[in-house]
Amino acid sequence: MLQFELLDETFDINKTNSLHLSIQANLDGFLFAILEPLNLKYLVLKRYQFEQVTSADLLFEQVRDILHQDPLLQQSYEGVSCIQVDNRSTLLPAALFDKNHLKSYFEFNHVLNDLDELRYNFIKHIDAYLVFPMYHEITNLYLKSWVNASFYHQATPFISEAIHTGSNTGKIANIHFSNGHFDVAVTNSQELLFHNNFMFRSDDDLLYFILFVFDKLELNQESTPLIISGEFDKLSDRPALLKRYFKNLKFRPAPSEFQYPHVFDKIQEHTCLSLFKVYHCV
Repeated sequence: MLQFELLDETFDINKTNSLHLSIQANLDGFLFAILEPLNLKYLVLKRYQFEQVTSADLLFEQVRDILHQDPLLQQSYEGVSCIQVDNRSTLLPAALFDKNHLKSYFEFNHVLNDLDELRYNFIKHIDAYLVFPMYHEITNLYLKSWVNASFYHQATPFISEAIHTGSNTGKIANIHFSNGHFDVAVTNSQELLFHNNFMFRSDDDLLYFILFVFDKLELNQESTPLIISGEFDKLSDRPALLKRYFKNLKFRPAPSEFQYPHVFDKIQEHTCLSLFKVYHCV
């Protein structure tokens, strides 16, 4: 079901060959944005909401139908970035990385499913590689539509932005929410101190894991900034709950290097961090 479609008045569907497409799909929805690289201006943001999609097979069916039906996804683009939302990933320093050993790296921490294929991203800000799985059938869908498609994990643009905007004055805890899980990246003077992903089902789970990170890294709950991005509704009860424990709670603004049309004001800008930022991870 289409949730929203936001288009800048200058967007021309007949000129997509010079534009960049970013896609993000997970179990609760399919989101994509179209960027004009020349002016670094986003022109389109569109989201489909899913209901009762509980497996990769069902997600494949939904993504297939959208790719076949949406006219904006029938076009050719200068570049296409596809984000895989998954709670599994492994971060490795570049000095230890060998692309011939992806499976051994990944399976040290996670289970590799039968239809998963392993991919990796280089995160230049920290000179490290992120190894992650893509569901094979969905990868093939994207490649059949765009032979120039490239693939990213949601943590790649999240970590990149956390490092890029890190403070020179102290530690910052950054949290990026996805469907049923969240990434945590703690930085200090633009250095990554910690990254992990936690699954949660309740607010108690959420608080437990954030408090665990604060305790492990000796972060001050009164002063350390806790910056939120991703699928987190600032109009819900959760911000008030978190502020009881973390006094310096903030919502991450959209990446500042891009321009956004006024029509994008209809969304909460922190929700699209990975989708907007992934262009600079290419």
